[in-house]
Amino acid sequence: MPKESFDRAASDITVFFEKQPFKAYTTHDIQQIFDSERGKWRIANYRNYKHFITFLNNRKILLLDIQNHEAHTSEKQILRKKEATPFHVGLTVKKDGYLSYYSAMQIHQLTLQVPKVVYVSEEKYEDAYALKPEDVELEQDAVDRAFSKPQRVARESYKSTFDGFRYIYLQRKHTSINIGITKRQNLTVTDLERTLIDIAVRPVYSGGAFEVLEAFKNAKPNIDVTKLNEYLIKLDYIYPYHQLIGFYLDLIGFSKKDLQIFLDKKTNINFYQAYNLSNKKLNEKWGIYHPIGIEAL
Repeated sequence: MPKESFDRAASDITVFFEKQPFKAYTTHDIQQIFDSERGKWRIANYRNYKHFITFLNNRKILLLDIQNHEAHTSEKQILRKKEATPFHVGLTVKKDGYLSYYSAMQIHQLTLQVPKVVYVSEEKYEDAYALKPEDVELEQDAVDRAFSKPQRVARESYKSTFDGFRYIYLQRKHTSINIGITKRQNLTVTDLERTLIDIAVRPVYSGGAFEVLEAFKNAKPNIDVTKLNEYLIKLDYIYPYHQLIGFYLDLIGFSKKDLQIFLDKKTNINFYQAYNLSNKKLNEKWGIYHPIGIEAL
């Protein structure tokens, strides 16, 4: 009895994927590979890329990883090599993305935590007509109201049936994109200074304010203060994040000289270290409301 065409080509297909540098593939990637290579592998005409996916998974050439959306019924299907990490998988889904927040903290060894969550951000250009900081006059009452509520979280959240990891896919808009994006361990990730800014801005994706402070402490020997300031200028936030970054640097013992560049930009707005603080105290030097006890750490 003649062999099924996939079985006949199994060794060639295995070698093909072994030679590829990629650790994971979307179904679209697999479809493109199938369409390109099927003639060389002499795959029967009635077979399609969905049959190919089933074959790859059954033979364990690649393993099927299904990510289910946590709020509705959509899913993402990924074919991954045995050695693929969740970081590889996340960056396969968002090919123009980069690891951020808690995931970047792990890459830079800023945390001892090993969260089963992968954060992948993707940047888009800000609308030309969007409000700029110079167009907005912040009022204390408005800032107080905004930060009295829980921080908003991403809606694009998936959970893997393969290993139970959660994947948070974030889209961010800036007037300048890909600021402080680098490669570490062959993974696209925010560099140290961009990571510190991001986790200060979005502590909800970073373990909370106390975990962010711990990350700053761990990063201290390698922090480039000038680069932090340059990134903040380019990111052009409406809120006074210079104050918050300066506050963190002060907490971990940076010199008055290093802090001055941030103090010089201090506004008359009392800002917040985190959203929805129930027990807070004001640091008057920086104009930052913070959780009680964080200054003692």
